[in-house]
Amino acid sequence: MLSTAAIIGLAPLVTPVHATAHRPSCGRAGTDAAVRSPVEIDRSAACRRAVPGLVIHYPRNVDGEILFQDRAPIGGRPSEHDDIRFVVDDKRARPYITLGGERYDLSNVHFHGHAEHKFAGEPFAPVEAHLVHEKTSGERGYAVLSVLLDQRKDGRPSEHDRLLTSPPALGVSRKVQNIHLWDLLPTGRTTFRYTGSLTTPDEEGTYFQPVNWVVFGQRAKAGREGIRTFRSLWPTGEGNSRQLQSNTPPPNISTH
Repeated sequence: MLSTAAIIGLAPLVTPVHATAHRPSCGRAGTDAAVRSPVEIDRSAACRRAVPGLVIHYPRNVDGEILFQDRAPIGGRPSEHDDIRFVVDDKRARPYITLGGERYDLSNVHFHGHAEHKFAGEPFAPVEAHLVHEKTSGERGYAVLSVLLDQRKDGRPSEHDRLLTSPPALGVSRKVQNIHLWDLLPTGRTTFRYTGSLTTPDEEGTYFQPVNWVVFGQRAKAGREGIRTFRSLWPTGEGNSRQLQSNTPPPNISTH
């Protein structure tokens, strides 16, 4: 199994993940400590500064299963904490990233609708994909690649549609092969980073911190059928998105 790697925002200096000092961010007072996620991102206020180098190590394709995860309350109609997720189950090559030299293995890819993160002055994307990576050593920690999804105008499906279309029943899973992880990412590599929290409660019912968020500035695409199918899993007006969180002080957001 061949693999490829891409370096995004590699910098000679490293910002500690657990930094707690408050300091100005491009003229605005903010914090590097973990805040509540999701947040609204102002592109014009994001700061260019040294951050931990990010390197993506993904094989060309992976196998796994698609699960319609049923979180408490179990059964009934889908709740705001349920989601469609792709869980990698491939012994050939484990997808992972390194962030500041530390390894995070890909745990799952799951979706929220509408999107949870939002760029100031722009509408919410219909769907947001989270590629969740878990730290492999030391204290528990996560790094999440966030990809906002728009509907394709040409009607063609994308790799996201392979995970969104024809989902299994709530609490059920099915096998899927040859998912191209690189095709889940947008072609543009500009990212916005901050330290936040999970947006869905973990097994202990808490929104764990710290989570290293890497939100891509360019949106990816999914077909109309994939987005429609996913959004229809929740009744009209509902979904599985956590609302934008208000944080004081706000997070320092870096762009690269």
